Amino acid sequence: MSQPLSAAARTAPTVVTASFWLWIASTVVSLIAFALMAPGLFAGPTSGTPYAAGVVAGAVGGALIGAALRVFLAVFLLKGANWARIVLTVIGAVVLLSLISSLLTGDVLGILVVLIVIAAGVLMWLPAARPHFRRA
Repeated sequence: MSQPLSAAARTAPTVVTASFWLWIASTVVSLIAFALMAPGLFAGPTSGTPYAAGVVAGAVGGALIGAALRVFLAVFLLKGANWARIVLTVIGAVVLLSLISSLLTGDVLGILVVLIVIAAGVLMWLPAARPHFRRA
């Protein structure tokens, strides 16, 4: 039986609650970075091709689905679902791999997302978080 979010937040260790909020922050910063990059999608090299609208729609849809997935998993992380912690770890690794270019080019928002995801990932695996996931 799942707990309401407020009850889960009250019983979650501080490190899990902090990880939850960092996952939410990573989602927000990622969407801001995407929104700043989006005008380039409309004027990029694909404009004028028949696939331009599909590329833009796919990019926007992917960003929104990715954001919704991270929020969904973060809620279950807060509730103590170990499977959500594992899936968020995999998503975090994918995010880190996809943002390697941000580190190399000095993209400030990309670097911020990398730092937030690393912190969120570390916090949810600290020893203080283990009992929260064993009881679920």
